[in-house]
Amino acid sequence: RHPNLEAIAQRVAAADVAIQRAKNFDNPSLRLFVNDLRFDDFTDRSLEPMQTQGVSLSQKIPAFGKLEAREAVAKARKKRVFSSLQVARAALVERIRTTAYTIWELRRLMTITEETIRLAEQNIDLFEGYTATGRTPGAHMGIMSAQLMKSRLRTSLVRLRAQKEGMEALLKYLTFQPEANVTLDPPKPRVTAYETLAKRLRHSPLYQEALAKESLSDKELAAVKLSKRIDPVVSLGYSHRTEFEDYLNVGVGFALPIYGTEENRIEERQKLALAAKLQRDDTLRRLTAQLRSLHARLKDEAEVVAIIEEESLPDIEHMFELVQADIASGGDIYRYIDLLEQKFRLQARAIRAKATFYKTLARIDALIGAKP
Repeated sequence: RHPNLEAIAQRVAAADVAIQRAKNFDNPSLRLFVNDLRFDDFTDRSLEPMQTQGVSLSQKIPAFGKLEAREAVAKARKKRVFSSLQVARAALVERIRTTAYTIWELRRLMTITEETIRLAEQNIDLFEGYTATGRTPGAHMGIMSAQLMKSRLRTSLVRLRAQKEGMEALLKYLTFQPEANVTLDPPKPRVTAYETLAKRLRHSPLYQEALAKESLSDKELAAVKLSKRIDPVVSLGYSHRTEFEDYLNVGVGFALPIYGTEENRIEERQKLALAAKLQRDDTLRRLTAQLRSLHARLKDEAEVVAIIEEESLPDIEHMFELVQADIASGGDIYRYIDLLEQKFRLQARAIRAKATFYKTLARIDALIGAKP
């Protein structure tokens, strides 16, 4: 329902009408004529026995397969417009998916930020409860450090909320929906082999669009080459005479290609066809380079997620629990705050890496023409 896609779909429908029109002859020419007008009396048609008036009809006959060539051009143009619809749809789906994963990323960052703020406040209260009854060296500085960290997180939370609202507004526009409802639970990242993805590059909407442009150029060149073959113009007329019998006129005319116009048009189309072929080759090379780059990024982000979630976070979580248990008895709050910030940074990095992985995957799917 997005207006941009609907507009292109209407151009595809218009191309269907153009295909039907391509099968038609050019409009005939109707001529009304009066012969032998006298300067002394234009209205007197009885002074001369050979005076005539009549009507004639001329029709150009497209010969040598020109109608078929014109229809082929119209079909190639439709395919070209349809390919642009596929490109636009793939780009829109990619933006919707990347925006949705950005919203998921911001929501998850907000969740861990709020959780970290809650843990900091909880343990500040525990530590202050202990220091109220006892004396711990550096207690005041430890609490100040915790309060500063909490302020930084609260500031970050405000920024995340603003970014989320902006992304939700963008998603409403992209999906053409009144609400931006995003329900995502991304699984563990899995990387498809590059060779498997590369095999699908020829299904890429961008490559198919380049093929459609090349096909259109070839069809236009074939149609222009036929222009050197002369189309006959058949005319049929009826003449009325006052003093003699009426009679019919039959004639055949030909256009004379003597000025080199057709050769110039053929040369022009040949160069445009060559340009379309070179552009198609370049498109495939460019898509291959983009796929390599995106696949490398996909692997990097998947490895980052695996390292953080399977190695770093479990170690930090174990140390974190030990230090947290020691806070109520006056343990080192500096160490606790340091571990809390390390845990937060690792969680945030894992969330960003997972979101980047799936946003990159959305770009790859759009690139190779895969269905999400």
